[in-house]
Amino acid sequence: MIFTFDSSQVGAPVLSGSAGALRAVIKACLVDGFGAGPVASITVAAGVATVAFSGSHPYRVGSVIQIAGATPSALNGNKRTSTVVGSSITFPAPGVPDGAATGTITAKMAPAGWVELFPGALANVLAVKPSAAEASGSVLRLDDTGTTTARVVGYEFLSAISTGDGAFPTEAQFPGGLYWPKSNVASTAARPWWVFADERSFLIWTAPHASNPAHGTLFGFGDVASDKSGDAYCGALFGSDSTISSTGGYVVGCIGWASNSATPQHAYIARLHSGLGGAQLIKKGGPYNSGAGYSGTASYGSTYGIPYPNGADNSLRLGPVDVFVGASGIRGRVAGAFHTPQAVGDAFSTGAIVDGYGDYAGRMFVALRVGPAGSQLSSAGTVFVDTTGPWR
Repeated sequence: MIFTFDSSQVGAPVLSGSAGALRAVIKACLVDGFGAGPVASITVAAGVATVAFSGSHPYRVGSVIQIAGATPSALNGNKRTSTVVGSSITFPAPGVPDGAATGTITAKMAPAGWVELFPGALANVLAVKPSAAEASGSVLRLDDTGTTTARVVGYEFLSAISTGDGAFPTEAQFPGGLYWPKSNVASTAARPWWVFADERSFLIWTAPHASNPAHGTLFGFGDVASDKSGDAYCGALFGSDSTISSTGGYVVGCIGWASNSATPQHAYIARLHSGLGGAQLIKKGGPYNSGAGYSGTASYGSTYGIPYPNGADNSLRLGPVDVFVGASGIRGRVAGAFHTPQAVGDAFSTGAIVDGYGDYAGRMFVALRVGPAGSQLSSAGTVFVDTTGPWR
C-alpha cells in the first residue's frame, strides 16, 4: 500500500528551520499518523462506506485513513479513500452489511507502518526502520538537532541511538552523514513538504526557500526495487553534500537529478549485491538520460531533444530511475520515482495529478518541481511519484 502525505493537510506537522521539525514530519508520516479526531458517522450502502465528519479533515482521494472503534469491526483499520465531497469521504466496504456503524469511532491519517527504535533516547534524533518482514532491515538515523538542515545516515543495524554497524555512508566516505534540508533560514516559518511511502522505503520532498516554495529537492531512504531476489543489502540513502543554502546550481543527490557520467551523486547503498564491500556510492539515471540535469529538462536527454508533448501521440513519457552501483551494473530502481526525458518546462506544478495510461494505466502520479529556487529556474525540472503502486 502506498501512503501519501503533504504539508497542506489538516493536522499535518509543520516543517521549519527549527530543531526537531523534520523529525516530527517523518515520525508522523511513518510511525504515528496525524489529524486524529472523532467521526460523526459511518453508513454502509451497497458495499461502500460513507464517513461523515463534523468539520474539516485531512483526507483526499487516495489517502489512507485509519478507522478505529467502529462496529462492525470490518470497518476498522486502514482504508483507501475513494471519493471526497465536502466533509464526507467514501471507501470500499465489501461484505459489510448495509446500515449505520456504532461505537466511539475515530479516524486519522494512517502511518506507513514503520517502527521507531529507541524512542526518547536522544532529543531531536530519530531512528526508524521498515516493519515489513521482507525488508532488508536497514535503519535510518536522523539527527535533527540543527535548525536549517538535518543529518542522515543509514545503518544495517543500530544497537543504540548512536551505536550501529554497517553505516552508509561511512564516516570516511562522508563525515557526519548527508544533509536533508528544512529551511534556508533558522526560524519557525513553515516550509512545504511531501512524503510518499510504502512498507520498505519512503521519499521526502522539501522546499526550503521561501522565494519559490514550488521548487524543492526529493530525497529518500529504504530498499530500492532490487533486481536481485531476496537482496539483503539493498537499503539506500539519498541526500545532499551541503546545507543547501544557495538558490542556484544543481543538487546532484536529488532523486530528480541524473547524469550519464560517473559524477558522484551523494547517494549510498549498504553493500554490493554479493553482500561484500560495505557502503557503496551509487548513481541514478533513467531512459534516454544522455546528459546531466534534472528530469524534464533539455539537458537531461540532450542527445534526443524530445519535446513535450511527444509529437506522434501527444504523450508524456515516464521511465523508472535506475540505480547503478559501479562496475557491478544496475542494482534496481528507486521505488516509486519516475523521470521524463522530455523537456516539459513548467507544464506541471508541484502537486499536479497525472493519470497514467498505456503501461501505467490505472496508476496516478504526483508531479514535483525540483531544482533551483532562485534565478536559474530554466534548469529546474519535474519528477513524478507513483501514488498507486505497488512500487516493487
